[in-house]
Amino acid sequence: MRPQLGKDKILQAALSLFAQNGYHKTSMNEIAKGAGVSKGLTYNYFESKQALLLAIIEQASKKMFDVAEKMSTPSDYKSMLKIFLDQYFLFLKNNKKYLSFQLSLLFQPDLKKIVEGPLQQRAERLLSNTVIMFREAGASNPDLTARRFMSELDGIALHNLSVFKDYPLDEMHTQLFDNYKDLK
Repeated sequence: MRPQLGKDKILQAALSLFAQNGYHKTSMNEIAKGAGVSKGLTYNYFESKQALLLAIIEQASKKMFDVAEKMSTPSDYKSMLKIFLDQYFLFLKNNKKYLSFQLSLLFQPDLKKIVEGPLQQRAERLLSNTVIMFREAGASNPDLTARRFMSELDGIALHNLSVFKDYPLDEMHTQLFDNYKDLK
């Protein structure tokens, strides 16, 4: 087995088991079994279950950073906004299990302490890129516009993940673009 393949299998198994059973109720033995690898290999990549949890957060953060980087691609504002929203909504659709799990972490005080640093860094980087996008678009107050925009994205994600069963994600995508495409 290629080393990266084994590591990826462990990360995917851990995410699935954490999301299904909870972090505290999932053992490293179960993760190794779910990944189809030995427990020793699991510890070869991750010194502890906490290190594995942080690796899952880091992997998702990298994906979100890739989304955020789309905003800094030289282009006109509407194109940047469209590309960013397309990527963001695709991330929401393709990472529902992870995002639901992440949300659950924030309501468990002991786990929140573990993950809040990396999640805060991700949020700050995304906000920073969004401020730059709105500044370059000529928003009268790019910081507040970016914060409002990010709040709307968070609300959409929350509603999609946990509040409404048949959330109109595609329609919200279109609505958000329409609301921000012409800044004043």
